[in-house]
Amino acid sequence: MSGDWVVPLGDAAAGDPDTVGGKGAGLHRLVDLGVRVPCGFVVTTDAFRAALTDAAGTVDTVEAPLRDLPPDAPIDVVERAASTTRARLLRAVAAGPVLDAVRTAYDELAGGICRVAVRSSAVGEDAAGASYAGEHDTYLELRGRDAVADAVCRCWASLYTARAVSYRAHAGLGAAGAMAVVVQEMVPARAAGVFMTLNPANGDRSTVVCEAVWGLGEPLVSGAVTPDRFVIDKISGEVVRREIATKERSLVRSAEHPGTVEVDVPADRRDEPCLDDAELAELLELARRVERSAGVPQDGEFAVAEPGGPARVQLLQTRPETVWSARAPRAAAPSGSGSALSAVLATLTRGASAAPPHEGTPDHGG
Repeated sequence: MSGDWVVPLGDAAAGDPDTVGGKGAGLHRLVDLGVRVPCGFVVTTDAFRAALTDAAGTVDTVEAPLRDLPPDAPIDVVERAASTTRARLLRAVAAGPVLDAVRTAYDELAGGICRVAVRSSAVGEDAAGASYAGEHDTYLELRGRDAVADAVCRCWASLYTARAVSYRAHAGLGAAGAMAVVVQEMVPARAAGVFMTLNPANGDRSTVVCEAVWGLGEPLVSGAVTPDRFVIDKISGEVVRREIATKERSLVRSAEHPGTVEVDVPADRRDEPCLDDAELAELLELARRVERSAGVPQDGEFAVAEPGGPARVQLLQTRPETVWSARAPRAAAPSGSGSALSAVLATLTRGASAAPPHEGTPDHGG
């Protein structure tokens, strides 16, 4: 993997957010820290611009419908302009040397036979002031060079949904943007979840709070299932609170073909905790290391691989916590800007409410 279009996560160039986007730069920091993350590479923002320029002459040609929008354009007008832009992009980048480089990079990753996640990594994403959670696309359990190249194109196109355009405009970033894409090997996840290195109910930095489900973590971050929840004392390592949910369904990799499938959790596992004490201790140590390195509280996502080795917890991403760290009133947090654990705040403070813990949780898409 060489050149300006594709860089490995461990490459020095992957430390530049303008080159690899916020998610890519965050993963590079984890690799640099020596934390376990799935192997992978980033299709850079230079690749994004080159793909558009090769086919359309200039990026402006594709983005023209958005650039012509008045500042107060109604949402239906924004949607039409965004739809036109996405269609132009997908036509423009359907072939060319950039996608050939993506295919080659995939072939070099575990011999081109592994299943991968293809995840959007926009410039400005996962920063302290703008998480972009749920704004862009993610594709899981893909296999094959053409499927990966197609998913990269669709991640680029997700930069131009009406929702993403409006988010950037309200954040003062303008209607246009720049998109990198992360391609990583999939963890064969027995369980997965999210964590935060403070208590979202009160900002207490002496605890780590995590939530987890059986299988892949997408149903958790989309609010489709109720997870197990653990509160861990950051100093002593004691698990001071456990809330074990009944977990009837899980999302797992399909055994028959690339992709995912939703299945019933076996009856004898539905009320069992999906993380044991050793895994919680490992996750706590990883969370401590990441927070110490970053210097600010973090939230992130993790997966626990099937048994087979002493170290099974892998981090899928981390980013600055955006509510307490920014010292912003909770009610002022922008809709869709939090991680799945943002819902913990409402859960822990709602008392006897019968509402499900993840009602309204944004999809973490990419």
